[in-house]
Amino acid sequence: MIANPCGHEWIVFLTQQTEEQALDAALITAISGLSKLKVFALYINKHFNPQLHPTLLNVDSKIDSLRSDELMLLLDKVSKNKVRVSSAFESVTMYVPMSYLGTVIGLLMVKSKDELPEGIGVLALHILNVYANQLALIHKSRLDPLTELLNRQTFDKKVIEILSEEDFLAKDEAFAVSKSWYLAIVDIDHFKRVNDNFGHVIGDEVILLVSRLLKNNFRLEDYVFRYGGEEFAVLFQSFDKAAARGTLNRLRANIAEYPFPQIGNLTVSAGFLELSHVDMVASLVHKADLALYESKNNGRNRVTAYSDLNLVDDIASDDGIELF
Repeated sequence: MIANPCGHEWIVFLTQQTEEQALDAALITAISGLSKLKVFALYINKHFNPQLHPTLLNVDSKIDSLRSDELMLLLDKVSKNKVRVSSAFESVTMYVPMSYLGTVIGLLMVKSKDELPEGIGVLALHILNVYANQLALIHKSRLDPLTELLNRQTFDKKVIEILSEEDFLAKDEAFAVSKSWYLAIVDIDHFKRVNDNFGHVIGDEVILLVSRLLKNNFRLEDYVFRYGGEEFAVLFQSFDKAAARGTLNRLRANIAEYPFPQIGNLTVSAGFLELSHVDMVASLVHKADLALYESKNNGRNRVTAYSDLNLVDDIASDDGIELF
């Protein structure tokens, strides 16, 4: 597809995408389709957080990757709606900012032998901003409206995405010192009493406050979900089971010590397991739930690993049945 002078086809193409990976691919295709844009690098801060560094989207770029300090310096120099061009060593470099709600969240860097027409930079600017808006809409569609945590539908997709990653599927001894993914299910203890004694408005406030404590306990690269009601799911990376348990125990202690308005103190229980092999999402959640039930049945305010239960797993054999 070749864009017309106003880029209408590319704008329509971008706004039709409802999945992040498809949107990324559409942006790379759109930029590649602009006249004479052959050598470029796209850096984007997908967290929309100015404290984080943008990452390279088109990893096969022919332009050497920028260091974090170089990239942040460039972002400081570009304004939200201005294309900059510099010439050096018989080469021309064009810098096009990507903005969202007035904040620069990314950068398109294009290298060429000759200076590009001004209209190309302006068109690229519009395409980048359309991408940023569409990315924000996709992110919002993934959120639970009360807590702004990721929602249940996104949980299923993210588990499948993690299990489908090349590094996960190729895991062997070479990855022994790498971090592994863990799944935890966290449930607020005796939450029904909160609703019964204080009402659903206070119950919602408790869920919101627990959600914030959950987000603060994990890193931006981890994933925290409202799984349903007073139950939460977390996908996070850790070096081993002991470190994963320590992370969850820190969360448990932080919540137990938090003074909830009108309620006072409450606790959570958790069950977790390592994502050590490809399995059905429902099976993984069931195992985490079994560990959670063990925590509940042994006094609550506890963290239990599925492996602590010493149950024998039925690993699906390769008989042609799809796991997802």
